[in-house]
Amino acid sequence: MRQLMWMGGHTQELQDVPMPEPGPGHVRIRVHACGVCMTEVHYAEGLFQTPEPPPFVWGHEWGGTVDAVGPGVTEIAVGTAVAASSRAGFAEYAVVPAANVVVLPAGVPLDAAIFIEPLACCYASVRAAAPTAGMTALVTGAGPMGQMVAQLTRLAGARVLVSDPDERCRALAAELGAAATVDPLRESLPDAVQAFAGADGVDIALESAGAPAALSNCLDAVRPGGTIVMVGVNADTASIPFPLWRFHRRQLTLKGVYGAGGMDTFRAAVAALPQLKLTSMISHRFGLVEVPEAFTLARSGQRGKLLIEPWR
Repeated sequence: MRQLMWMGGHTQELQDVPMPEPGPGHVRIRVHACGVCMTEVHYAEGLFQTPEPPPFVWGHEWGGTVDAVGPGVTEIAVGTAVAASSRAGFAEYAVVPAANVVVLPAGVPLDAAIFIEPLACCYASVRAAAPTAGMTALVTGAGPMGQMVAQLTRLAGARVLVSDPDERCRALAAELGAAATVDPLRESLPDAVQAFAGADGVDIALESAGAPAALSNCLDAVRPGGTIVMVGVNADTASIPFPLWRFHRRQLTLKGVYGAGGMDTFRAAVAALPQLKLTSMISHRFGLVEVPEAFTLARSGQRGKLLIEPWR
């Protein structure tokens, strides 16, 4: 079988390796597709450190069909469509612990499985913001993460204003349920926030672009006592001028939520799939040999979701 090994930097190696066999408590999955995560693109650029040094197999946003089960695995049958909370999705097959595998709800397409890991991260972020019915929310950045954050926030009962300079992203956000959108480069974001939520500002703001300027916008947009949650990942050198007096005087809360927070959140993301519209965000599909091309496209600022299909 083939797998793509990251060797460090921009060096990736497509390898032919023996078919892995599932040991006790493990399953083997025929990978359907794996999403390109901007975190991995940033790892290659050296913008921040990896959890462990390379080499390792790329890909942690993936799903597929169970192909074989190891001894002791009785809860998951061969042929089941699943998502896995594990690295190694840039490969034709992967062996993972059965405890890290969640069965997809009936009727959910396999393409949707590639969204579950980032959706779990979004779920954790939205949970930290704690939206409730009647609240107003600002989401900055309408790439895939921002679109999922906006949908989850809306499902909790809040009205959502989405800010993004890309017309197509704003149009998709409106299609997926945002109450209003704004182009922060051509329109006044403070005026849009006031028109949407009143002079005091929104109740919560979720920064999904990974952009310092957008985080500053969120700090300015929330009402006194409001909450800002950092969703998007910034470079480890990024910073903003922090308005200490205004932050303190307005009694704001700023939270950073990184990652999904474990299998409970992953399972919650899977359970939410039937209520969400995700696959319309998919813009490009690549094979394993085309991963460098996919990463180049991701670095260009392309805003759709990119898939790697190992069998392509």
